[in-house]
Amino acid sequence: MLEFLTDNLHLALNNVNMKLVYELRIRANKPVVLNYGGKYTFLGARGLTENIGNALVASYADIEKIIYRASEFSVYSVTEQLRQGFLTGAGGERIGLAGVFVYENGSTFTVKEVTSLNIRVPHEIRGCGEAIYRNCFAKGPASALLLSAPGRGKTTILRDLARLISSHHLINILINDERNEICASYKDFSLDTGAFTDVIRYTYKRDALSSAVRAMRPDLIVTDEIVSEDEIDTIASCVRGGVEVIASAHCKDLESLRRSALFSRALRERLFAYYIVLSAEGIGKVEGIYGPDLQPIAGRAC
Repeated sequence: MLEFLTDNLHLALNNVNMKLVYELRIRANKPVVLNYGGKYTFLGARGLTENIGNALVASYADIEKIIYRASEFSVYSVTEQLRQGFLTGAGGERIGLAGVFVYENGSTFTVKEVTSLNIRVPHEIRGCGEAIYRNCFAKGPASALLLSAPGRGKTTILRDLARLISSHHLINILINDERNEICASYKDFSLDTGAFTDVIRYTYKRDALSSAVRAMRPDLIVTDEIVSEDEIDTIASCVRGGVEVIASAHCKDLESLRRSALFSRALRERLFAYYIVLSAEGIGKVEGIYGPDLQPIAGRAC
């Protein structure tokens, strides 16, 4: 994990509990910041520090080195990821990039002169999906949408739900892992998603889900954030074809979902049997579980 970091950052992180490191924010000529246990603080040479004067300061050269290492010394090999403004480390770390976006024929071609990195560190929290599993999937798979603001553990919960459903129901599960965050797979699987799961990585939902339904014949598809009407179309096609889909979305609450033009079709066509609103209190904590018409589901104490 985080093998691509510079030596001074590795040494500093040796002094902290890595289970609590959710994000590293590295900015050129600015102090290094950690999201540590859900709170932001600075990273100093000896570990955590609240004093900005004791924080490590990253250089532009440090950022270039991290990108080079994360791409396994071949930036050309990750061109498609760069077009989307991120890289993925071998351990499933998602590295968001801020810099100069270069366009070609009206579309993003690459990102250069990167001055900021947001490195999100994946964590396997076995059991964090238990409450959701009991309330929604104990009798079998069903289509569901996980809702929360960014950074509340949607990906971690998707991973655990795949493991739990695979453990209790003998069905084939396909994970569409666009950014390699759910499985963090690199030639094998470093995170447990269950014995009945197949994984497609770095592929748009449109391509992955349409080809996978034909080639892999899944009973359930688990995928990450829905961000476009095109993805809603793809998911609707899967559901109509008898394949359940569990996905996630950036909506902080039910009111945000109701106001979203993107999800109006999902509500109208009742694509999802469950809408699961995550709580800000911790990964796996649920604020509420709702049915296809957004009616509360009884016994949702999670």
